[in-house]
Amino acid sequence: MKPYRKNVGIVVFNSKGEVLVGERIGLDGSWQFPQGGIDDDEEAKSAAFRELYEEVGIKDAEFVYEIPDWISYDFPKNFKAPMAKKYAGQIQKWFLVYWNHPANECNLQVHEQEFEHVKFIPIQSCVNSIVSFKRDVYVKLVEILEPQIKAYLASR
Repeated sequence: MKPYRKNVGIVVFNSKGEVLVGERIGLDGSWQFPQGGIDDDEEAKSAAFRELYEEVGIKDAEFVYEIPDWISYDFPKNFKAPMAKKYAGQIQKWFLVYWNHPANECNLQVHEQEFEHVKFIPIQSCVNSIVSFKRDVYVKLVEILEPQIKAYLASR
């Protein structure tokens, strides 16, 4: 049986409570939160901030919350990505960060570009814009993180 790839995901929100999503290059209409693998001997939180910088060029986000549990998903049987040959899916540690800048301040070319565009959207909208095999993860993220976002904004 194939193992799961350890991964981090980052939900970036602004003062309006909107979240940052990126449209994957070559997958029109497929929007997702920044995410990426954890390197050997790397802490999950460090990986999250590294991935946030590599994928969207954000260096100055404020850490708000870490979901205590790991959340996993399986790759579909017909998934063609190279990592699907080695892994059954991904197991993710999710982080919530605050960054109150316009989406056009993101630098998508810091590293190997993964997103065509980024934008801020209401958190509830992210569930309908993600690929189907990650939808359950996003439903859980909204359920857990929406109250965290509201509480953070209310405290400011």
